[in-house]
Amino acid sequence: MKRLMRTMLVALSVGLLGACALPRGGPSTSEVVESNQTQIQLVPITQWQAEAGAADAMSRLPDTFRAVGSTDFQTLRTGDILSVTISEASGNGSFPQTIASPITMDSVEVASDGAITVPFAGRVQAEGMTTAELTTAIRRRLVRQLYGPQVFVSRTGSTSRSVTVTGDVVEGGALELTPQTSSLSAVIGAAGLVREEGAEYVVEVHRNGATAEVGLNTLYSDPTYDIALMPGDVISLRRDSRFYIIMGAVGEAARVPLPRNDYMLMDALGSARGLEDATADPTGVFVFRRGANVANATGQDVIYRMNMSDPSNIFAATSFPLLPGDIVYVSFAPFNQTQKVLRAISGVSSLASSATRIR
Repeated sequence: MKRLMRTMLVALSVGLLGACALPRGGPSTSEVVESNQTQIQLVPITQWQAEAGAADAMSRLPDTFRAVGSTDFQTLRTGDILSVTISEASGNGSFPQTIASPITMDSVEVASDGAITVPFAGRVQAEGMTTAELTTAIRRRLVRQLYGPQVFVSRTGSTSRSVTVTGDVVEGGALELTPQTSSLSAVIGAAGLVREEGAEYVVEVHRNGATAEVGLNTLYSDPTYDIALMPGDVISLRRDSRFYIIMGAVGEAARVPLPRNDYMLMDALGSARGLEDATADPTGVFVFRRGANVANATGQDVIYRMNMSDPSNIFAATSFPLLPGDIVYVSFAPFNQTQKVLRAISGVSSLASSATRIR
C-alpha cells in the first residue's frame, strides 16, 4: 500500500508541475511582451509623450469652441426686447404734438427687418446700433414733432440671445444670455446642477452640428475651458459614464468610472490599493488602449508598459492620463506559479502521509 501511495504522489506531482494546468489571472509579463501581435504596438510608458496624436485624443473641447469671443451685448439685434420712454419739456410752443406725461413702452421687440415702431417717429432702424445710438436716432425724428423731446432706451431682454440647457439640472430649457451669464460655468450655475454625491459629470456643448465635451471638475478648475457661449448653443449635463478597468495582481480589481480628464495611471494604481506584494510582477504593469483613442496613423491598438522597478517609469506614470475604455493590467510574478505548484504538491504529500498513518 505504501508503494502505491508513493506512486500516486509522484504521478500527481509531475502532473502539477505543468504551469498550464494551474489557474492564472492573466498573461505573464513575458507573454505580453513576446506575443508578437502585428496589429498591436508595445510602447514603453516613457515614450508616451512622443506619441503622435496623443494630445488630440485627450482634447474634449476643440479650439474652435475656445476661439469664439464673448457675445456682443452692446449692439442690438433682431429679437431684442427694448424699453422706450419718451417725454418732452414743458410748454410746446407751436409744435404739432404734445404729451401730458412721459410715454413708456416696455416690450418693444426688434423685428425681423431690424426696426422698431416708435410713437411720433414711425419705423426706426435699431439693429446694429447701441442703445445710445438708437436713443439719438429716435430723438432726431422727434425734434420736429415734440418740444424738447427726451428719449431713454434700454435693452430688457431678448428672444434671440438664449441657449438651451438640458440634463441633470434644476431649471432646464431656454436660458437667456446676459453679460452676467454668458460663460459656460455661469449658465450651469444659473440652471442649477442636480448633483448626486460621488458622481462625476460631463458637460456637452452642441453648436452648429459640432459637439464639445469637458468634465465638470475640469471646467471649474481650469479657466481655459470656461468658454463663451453663443445664442443657439445647447448645453447638456449628464453623469459621466466613461470608465476604465483595472485587473490582475492589484489590491482591488474593478471597473471604475473615470473621475476626470486628467486622471493619471498612478491615480488608478493608488485607487486599486497598489500592487499585490505577494503576487505582482512590478516589471509588468500594462495599459491596453484602443487605436481609436490613440489617433495614430495606422489605427493600431497600443499596449503601454510600465516597469515599476525603474524610478523613471514611476515619474512617467504620474503624467500618463487614462482614457475612456483603457484596461490597466498588472501581471503576476513567475514565482507565483511555482508557489502554486509547491502548495499543490504539499497538499498531496499531506494527503499521502495521512493515508499511510490510517493504514
